[in-house]
Amino acid sequence: MSETIKVVCYKYKTLSNGESPLMIRICKDGKKKYQSLGISVKAEQWDFKTNQPKDKCPNRERIAVLISEKINEIQKTALDKRIAGKDFTATTLIESATNKTTHKTVGEYYLTYIRNLQKENRIRYAGMFEVSYSSFIKFNKHLDISVFSQ
Repeated sequence: MSETIKVVCYKYKTLSNGESPLMIRICKDGKKKYQSLGISVKAEQWDFKTNQPKDKCPNRERIAVLISEKINEIQKTALDKRIAGKDFTATTLIESATNKTTHKTVGEYYLTYIRNLQKENRIRYAGMFEVSYSSFIKFNKHLDISVFSQ
């Protein structure tokens, strides 16, 4: 079964600034899951029929771009899962779209940190890290130890 991904103004919750949060709503297999976009608008600035900000909404273009980017990100994640033959729910789809991790090794982090120190003209401090990097390489022969980051 296909999923639907829409942005809604969650008017049932009013924030302390008098605005309502914009939420991504994913419906799949009869279940709905909401995730906040991290932005909010006043209910009178939102068109509930088209689920878009009204013309008079401040930052309308910026909000529309953010909505488009987030929907595209979730649709891409869903397509990747379908292509890979993996089953997913609305909840796991949101988790997969928001928990993008990169795989780097300890050695890559070391070298990146050293380069950043050199760019900042912190040459002596970078030299200390180069020495410790060399020591680890001599001891372990490599630093291909995986590290996950978000």
